[in-house]
Amino acid sequence: MEKYSIVKKSNNPKVIAMLSGGKDSIAAVILLKKSGIDVTAIHFVHKWGAAIPTEEAKRICAEYQIPLIIKDYTEEFCNAVNGYTAGRPCLLCKKQMYKVLLSYLQNNEFGWLCIGDNSNDRTTIARIKQFINDGHPEDNLLCSAYFGSEMGIVLPEGMKVIRPLIDMSAKDIENFFRRENIVIKRINSTGDKYFEYHREGCPVQFADIGVELNEKLYADLKKYNDCITEFAREEGILASIHMPSTFIITIPRGREEQALDYLEMHGLSVNRNINSTDIPSWEVFIGYVYELNRNLLDTGAYEKVFNRFLERMELYGEGRITKRLDDVTVCTYTEKAASLELIFNFSDNKASITYSFNNDALSRKDKQVFDNLILEMFRTRKYKVVNAWI
Repeated sequence: MEKYSIVKKSNNPKVIAMLSGGKDSIAAVILLKKSGIDVTAIHFVHKWGAAIPTEEAKRICAEYQIPLIIKDYTEEFCNAVNGYTAGRPCLLCKKQMYKVLLSYLQNNEFGWLCIGDNSNDRTTIARIKQFINDGHPEDNLLCSAYFGSEMGIVLPEGMKVIRPLIDMSAKDIENFFRRENIVIKRINSTGDKYFEYHREGCPVQFADIGVELNEKLYADLKKYNDCITEFAREEGILASIHMPSTFIITIPRGREEQALDYLEMHGLSVNRNINSTDIPSWEVFIGYVYELNRNLLDTGAYEKVFNRFLERMELYGEGRITKRLDDVTVCTYTEKAASLELIFNFSDNKASITYSFNNDALSRKDKQVFDNLILEMFRTRKYKVVNAWI
């Protein structure tokens, strides 16, 4: 194909292709092979990755007679990621993967690196364009020397990157597979980059934010995500699970209980409460007072008004706060099943009162009690009460 003539006519037309085992990298390596390019694939693994991408990489390379190199970077991964607490460590992981790749390239003679970026990868495209504008006018989106420079990654001198899919959308790639009668086995996790996450097949990305990453957590992430993605494949949906919370993400609403049953059936403990779709029904009364007596501020009587509301609503806990800023005073009370907020705006001579509660509240007052209390405490008939359910 004329598209790859720049590779074929180069001083070193040998290509090494990064092959994750997902649909994009597989499409890229097949396109090169079918175009007569001398291509070798390199696939990276760590101890806790999903098995399916590696199985697919091996299958495709065997079918198309593409040499395959598998590099295990578990040690480098752990050195970079252990102790991280900010959730998914994808960029740290990717940087280590690139370093292992560069170490391999230094000792092997390849002229080109193939990456499966496609036209939907807008961030990558923007970075390539910036790279070209910054002094590389000979480059273009298909062939350039750009590769992770924002992470301090520099390719061996003279090596360039070929991106066979850069003018193809995700839909174009699906159509290519359909025409070629190629079926790629999916993991059914939400790790696909079109669902925000960086890499389908790596469960470590589903670590809860604030939890320190370690090898026990990686093992749990793999065990739980292997199980839930098996369920997802059986059901034809996508699902992944965060750990250690066991919070399931992206699963279609209404399928949570079924997934939890599946996990428990396979001997895995789960937190059903965090995955519950039951939403407490809250009733809310909001009162708007359009004429506020300034004496409430001058005498500090707004505290008495607040206390009276708490007493009549039978809110006896300790969750109360009063804040005052110039002519605005806010009094709040919060407990698990009820809340009360009074806002006194003395600059506008107005006030609002919000009382909310759910079915677990020890005391639930009706609209008439709330209405009468406003009349009693504010001594005005210039007010309105609205009622809502949320």
